[in-house]
Amino acid sequence: MARILKADLHLHTAEDRSEKINYTAYDLLREARRREFDVIAITNHDTSTYSPQLAGFAGSLDILLIPGVELTVQGVHVLVVGDLSRLEGVRRLEDLYRVKSERTLLVAPHPFFPASKGVGALLYRHLDLFDALEICQCYTPWLDYNRPAVRFAREAGLPLAAFSDTHKLWQFGESYSLIMAERSLEGIVSAVRCGDIEPVTRPLGMFDAMRYGVWVLPALARAVFGGKRAIEPASRKFAPANSLPNTRTSRNDLV
Repeated sequence: MARILKADLHLHTAEDRSEKINYTAYDLLREARRREFDVIAITNHDTSTYSPQLAGFAGSLDILLIPGVELTVQGVHVLVVGDLSRLEGVRRLEDLYRVKSERTLLVAPHPFFPASKGVGALLYRHLDLFDALEICQCYTPWLDYNRPAVRFAREAGLPLAAFSDTHKLWQFGESYSLIMAERSLEGIVSAVRCGDIEPVTRPLGMFDAMRYGVWVLPALARAVFGGKRAIEPASRKFAPANSLPNTRTSRNDLV
């Protein structure tokens, strides 16, 4: 039976080999339980952190853990959530068409944020590739790179999703989505594609904007003033899990 599920499908943990993060996947799941999440996906960069043991722990907390990865393809990021079995060998965005299935979501994270490898204008070449666009949590009333994403979603008829892209635990729980779906991978995929998803987000307050600024501003300045970003010819190698060691705002209010 379909019900409203509180979900965040863009999260990073200490198992992310390209980031310095001080909390583990187990710590994140405990925090998700405390914040009453129903569904999460840990989407570490080019690395699957999902395992049956971790999913079992999530289940003991009454959380559905979905496999996920933030994949680097042609120098941009793509969230792949669900069935990751066909990711090996993906080198270009065109390769991701073979990944699409009833058990896999493709989401464009922070698509127009300059400092975060968003897919940006490449969206226009791949209108039918992505299932949803993400509203980036890092925005304020006076600086908001989500506006072009909202306009693009309206023009293309794509759903908008709010996820937190958590790298520091204080970021978790401030942006998320409510999905009307059955509590299963297939139910989540189907609901998002049908637009049965409501982003819950708000602009950063002054204190959180300052905390983000310490982390984001150097990269943002390089992106804005450093010239056009080069597009890399291929992704970094995807690492499957078995290779690893053990407030509501509608989309209309965003423009």
